[in-house]
Amino acid sequence: MRRLLNPLRELWSDFLDLLFPPSRGCPLCGAAAEDGELCSRCREMFLDNRMPVGCTICGCFRMPSGKRTGTPGEEPGGSGGGALVTTSRSTGRGGAPFPHPPCPRCGVERPPFNAARAVGPYEGVLKEAVLRLKFRRERGLARPLGHLLAAVARELVPPGTLPLVVPVPLSRKRLQARGFNQAELLARELSLTLGWSLVPALRKVRETPPQTGLSRANRLSNLSGCFAVAADVLLPGRVVLLVDDVITTGSTVRECTSTLLAAGAAGVYVVTVAAPFCLRNSTAGPPGDA
Repeated sequence: MRRLLNPLRELWSDFLDLLFPPSRGCPLCGAAAEDGELCSRCREMFLDNRMPVGCTICGCFRMPSGKRTGTPGEEPGGSGGGALVTTSRSTGRGGAPFPHPPCPRCGVERPPFNAARAVGPYEGVLKEAVLRLKFRRERGLARPLGHLLAAVARELVPPGTLPLVVPVPLSRKRLQARGFNQAELLARELSLTLGWSLVPALRKVRETPPQTGLSRANRLSNLSGCFAVAADVLLPGRVVLLVDDVITTGSTVRECTSTLLAAGAAGVYVVTVAAPFCLRNSTAGPPGDA
């Protein structure tokens, strides 16, 4: 069945590109650049100037001193109207993580995945890119965002590991309404960049109400049992790289991870385009559904 569905996805993908053609220039900021490629400024922003994570478990970002949200494109703590906050590098000698205490949430209950990382905080250019991809159907953004995810994944997954790249699935109803799964588009670009196998191993087998506005306990119960591993996918002994667009409270990736581990996965790493700032004084999570 999966062999039949993959060509159909590609045909549908090409059809959507005709309806919603990718923008010219830098897909993130619109500046002059090769078609579909990042401009030098965005490349520097998200690949060279990299902000350390605040928690090496869930990948939430440390709030910069003097940070003010608003207009993207300025250095953390700068004097302008907003702070530029970029991607997550938190490594020491030999690529080992710097020893950070876990964030309050991970300190109370460590998540089942090995570790999670994101390209950057859910604000500014990254937030806009995610919203444009999901809701304005600017599917051309999947390529540069997938390349950024690949850079993060390359640092996160232990050297010598060849993980299976697994996107977080959408429900059938939401997939039909949107026409594509943004996590699968991102995962495809990442897998092509790194040469890792893309395996849509997860299915969402139960419709769930939106996570927004639910308490953390209700988020977890809302998602309980809603994912399953496809019958023709073999996971025992394999490491999985789970891909999604945004992680907020982590409820979705926790449930996906538990499902993958129950099916025999040896470990699960998580990469997303965006993640929240660490809440050092609270265990409450920001709004969202991932």
